[in-house]
Amino acid sequence: MAHKSGDREKYGLEGSERINRNLIDKDRRIVVASNRGPLGFSEDDSGRAAARRDSSPVSGLFESLEHTPLTWVSGAVSATDRRAADELTNEDGAINHDLLPPKWRQILISTPRRVHHKFFNVICNPLLWFIFHRSWSPTFTPNIGSQEHDAWERGFRALNESFAKRIDSSGSDQQLVLLCRDYQLMLVPGLVRAKNRNALIHYSVDTPWPWPNDLRIIPEKWRREILASLLSADVVTLSSPADISTFEASVTEVFNGEPTIENSGRGLKIHSNGHVTTVDVSTPLLRANQLDPVVSNSSTSRLITQLESTANEHTFVTVDRAEPHKNVVRSIVAFGELLKKRPELVGKVRYLLFLTPGPSHVSAYKRLNEEIRRSARRVNDSARGENPVQVYMENNFYRAIAGLVVYDTLVSVPVIDGAARSVLDGSVINQKDGNLIVSDTSPICRALSESAYTVSYTDVEGISHAMSSAYDEPVESRQATFDAVAKLLEASSKENDVESALERLLSI
Repeated sequence: MAHKSGDREKYGLEGSERINRNLIDKDRRIVVASNRGPLGFSEDDSGRAAARRDSSPVSGLFESLEHTPLTWVSGAVSATDRRAADELTNEDGAINHDLLPPKWRQILISTPRRVHHKFFNVICNPLLWFIFHRSWSPTFTPNIGSQEHDAWERGFRALNESFAKRIDSSGSDQQLVLLCRDYQLMLVPGLVRAKNRNALIHYSVDTPWPWPNDLRIIPEKWRREILASLLSADVVTLSSPADISTFEASVTEVFNGEPTIENSGRGLKIHSNGHVTTVDVSTPLLRANQLDPVVSNSSTSRLITQLESTANEHTFVTVDRAEPHKNVVRSIVAFGELLKKRPELVGKVRYLLFLTPGPSHVSAYKRLNEEIRRSARRVNDSARGENPVQVYMENNFYRAIAGLVVYDTLVSVPVIDGAARSVLDGSVINQKDGNLIVSDTSPICRALSESAYTVSYTDVEGISHAMSSAYDEPVESRQATFDAVAKLLEASSKENDVESALERLLSI
């Protein structure tokens, strides 16, 4: 049976008070640093910046700390954000808003547009993003020239320095407790540590960590700067046990084995320059409380009705970003192979893909979008007048949620991934007892290995066979999938990522 809203209390997802509040006293100040913050901004009818709660996973991650005083430092990532930094801040440069918990405030880091362009459009995406997701073909790309070196110094480092300076000045004599996340801010821990030796610093890596061969794509100086910064944190959390191994290999290679590395059970303790960094695996974030209101929203309900109005017996769904590492083209080709081998399924099955397009300035995304549409057309042209593959290339959160509600089978076969967001969200809100097809490189694969169809991301034949088996599986047997997810929900209630991270950090 699919999980419904009433299951949240059963699985312990209501607000937790597990943190020892005695550890959070007047002598400590908690600062969260991330690329995006809890408030996003858009232009209202008068042309002024208007605040809205951000729906990203990062924002929801900190809901359990809504009664804890904290300052959230985030980037002004758009022109409207920069306007909000000018129009909505108070005397100390912070935003206090009714949409925020009473004890929270948000500070926007607004840099000149040319600095942000170098930071994001040259270094972060695509250069670092593609490295972390193994999307470069290093025989040909990338080429790191004077533009990239300038962007590293005057974009990436400059913006990280702006974050670090504001974080360090966001309080007075209180001990700084910093919870930093996002690959865009990898230099922040080191910059903060250089000015504040007494700070407690936690850094969370939400992307996969690259193998040394992938990390070698960037200059050695940059590699050393990134890793030295992360090793200045007290705690570093990664997405999966596999990332622990790749992180250890990167540290060993870049520093020629100089740090002392101890295996501490589920993670590592790295001794470097008189400092000890604990490296651990973070707990997946399950957004049940955030998503329930979205599912019941009138816009989502209307879209759910539209998607359920067809006569298809079985709906395959992919919800993701249109990224090279998401492996979408292979999944479409595999669906086409399913219809070739089982032509009786034409008209009975469909494949819906809800894809958020990548940044238009990156040519790799343009080529990928064209190939996705081309692959979908090939399958549809062979389907005897039917159009079983439907691609929604748009930034429509409500339609994506509707897709997660109605799937019979969710297909997620990335080359590599960070949080497996659609698998986690879909398994919580799906109303069809849907089953799952996941690649063995997905971070969620180990938890769901006995109740999901596991495939190699290159194995088109294997993906097609899994689709056939998923179609044939009796509805009753899908309960195993939800049993596995229930275990994840229970584990999350006992070891919420942010709460457990804060407890460990404050106990140092």
